[in-house]
Amino acid sequence: MSVLLDTPLPQLDHVFEYRIPESLSGQIEVGSKVSVPLRGGTRFSDAYVTAITDKPEFSGDLLSVEKVISGISLLQPQTLELARKVADRQAGSAIDVLRLAIPARYVRAEKSFLSSEIPVKVEISSQAVKPAEFSDFTVQEGQKYALKVPPRLAETQAGKTIPNWSQLFVGMAHEQLIKGKSTIIAVPDFRDIELLELALNDAGLSQYFIRVDAKLSGQERYLNYLRSLGDQPLIVIGNRSAVLAPAPHLGLVMLWDDGDHNFEEPLAPYAHARDVALIRQSQTNCSLLFASYTRSLEIQRLVELNYLSEVDVRTTQHPQIVLTDAHLEEGETPSRIPAAAWLGAKKALENGPVLVQVASPGFAPALICSSCRERATCQSCHGPLQLAHKTATPSCRWCGQLNASWKCSGCGNSRLRPVAAGTERTSDEIGRAFPGVKVIVADGNHILTSVPAEPSIIVATPGAEPIAHGGYSAILLLDGERLRGREAFRVDEDVLRNWSNTIALAHSSATVFINGAGISLGAALVNSEQILWAAHELSERQQFRLPPAVRVVSVTGPAETVRNTCDELPNLSTHRVLGPVGMPDGSTRALIFFEYKDGEELAKYLRAAVITSATRSKRPVSPAERGGRVLRLRVRFDDPDIDAL
Repeated sequence: MSVLLDTPLPQLDHVFEYRIPESLSGQIEVGSKVSVPLRGGTRFSDAYVTAITDKPEFSGDLLSVEKVISGISLLQPQTLELARKVADRQAGSAIDVLRLAIPARYVRAEKSFLSSEIPVKVEISSQAVKPAEFSDFTVQEGQKYALKVPPRLAETQAGKTIPNWSQLFVGMAHEQLIKGKSTIIAVPDFRDIELLELALNDAGLSQYFIRVDAKLSGQERYLNYLRSLGDQPLIVIGNRSAVLAPAPHLGLVMLWDDGDHNFEEPLAPYAHARDVALIRQSQTNCSLLFASYTRSLEIQRLVELNYLSEVDVRTTQHPQIVLTDAHLEEGETPSRIPAAAWLGAKKALENGPVLVQVASPGFAPALICSSCRERATCQSCHGPLQLAHKTATPSCRWCGQLNASWKCSGCGNSRLRPVAAGTERTSDEIGRAFPGVKVIVADGNHILTSVPAEPSIIVATPGAEPIAHGGYSAILLLDGERLRGREAFRVDEDVLRNWSNTIALAHSSATVFINGAGISLGAALVNSEQILWAAHELSERQQFRLPPAVRVVSVTGPAETVRNTCDELPNLSTHRVLGPVGMPDGSTRALIFFEYKDGEELAKYLRAAVITSATRSKRPVSPAERGGRVLRLRVRFDDPDIDAL
């Protein structure tokens, strides 16, 4: 039989042959998890069975399987094929992809699954639940779509407020169930999963969906994975790894807000969920939908190539957008919370809650010396200092170390001054300006998913905004200049996406005040022209040959290895290399920009370079060096962190 070893060593990323002993005959099938001996027989590795045959290709003596870990077919052939395609595109190992797809095994959950009765196939109601604005949209088999969702808040039968996109996704998944097909829905974070769960339960589909996200316990996640291996059509909901989940008779894959950075996989081989979805669609010929309130540049590129079809839907009533910068007189200094926004919030409180979005959590995310105005940095790692709350000890935003005895390295002063306001400080200021009004903080330290329809002010960071029952009566988007002033390659795209998502939480008759939007982003939001903005931005990227008009791969490792790897690149149609430059951890990194059509050839070359680096003979090291990290070549395609060069 053939197996794929569960090992991080890139040189072992291929199938090996083993013999099934008579004692284990009948206990192993394709997809089973087993333990096999490595060369020499003194060490063992877990492995997945990929094929069983009576005639091995290896002519010598085969080692025997040591034991069966799980006799269930955990690895399906189509999952292995998907993992291999993803790994080949990213110059990675298939087993690394499978670790993301197959959760850790729990014996108790497996025994419970095996002892449970096979569910009886239940007739599914033919009633669809799509919102009215999407009634003319019907998914055709094998087609790929891009949809800009007109923002509107809907209400469940139980009186809960949910966004219309969640009802759309549930309605489309419902239609697939009626056809006897499964649906995979991938969303950025747990808040979106809970919205989908609410919409699915409201539609009476509670027994037809499973979650595969990390908020579940290990046993629950493994049990749901086992359930997805069956033959019954299901709705699979989860985060980025959900796109890898098995789904019987897959008919549709949907991604919500693919531009969210939570879809970027931080583990090797670093495949974005959007790319995995595209690979899976080509593998299974299922339908594919990318939906959001705005448009990522990657999706805009695919639309312009006619690879994705744009969906035309009915427009809905939008909140009024007020750009506070446009009301400034010549020479007037802009205020963090302009007078128009104060007055608008005061009036809106008569009708319901008001949302105030700020850039950072805590009290003061940045501090300076009160004497010389130099930026205050950590005495240990030189990272920026912050105040978590008003009476907190200054702490480092990088390493978290407290700096109670901080002194300015320039003038020796020990007094600090805040230069930016986070959620805590903003809530204090608003509380003094609106006495008697409840002020609520929602950020990473204060998780809140919903608020009632009563007068209150919610101060939140981007992405942490709770949903207000019936929608917010007004929204204040502050700190636009701080958000857009970050040194990041995609900063404007991120700000436009975050603001579009936040505006969608407002009531249709509400007013949204935006401070520091600038001309381009401001016009896109006022006129709801996010697609036109994306098209213009993509056009500029094409002129300068920047992602996503072209692809990029980062090559990191020892200086000599990186330099040799870049010097010996294959003959590509066109490419350019930036670097290599030194990194803070002692390694060296180079960026290679290349055409999409050269991706397969470049991935093969870089994969070979990674294996060569991993298998080269190790030089003797001194005792002082043994405790240090051994640098090896690391390759990351479509690296989102290209701002360091």
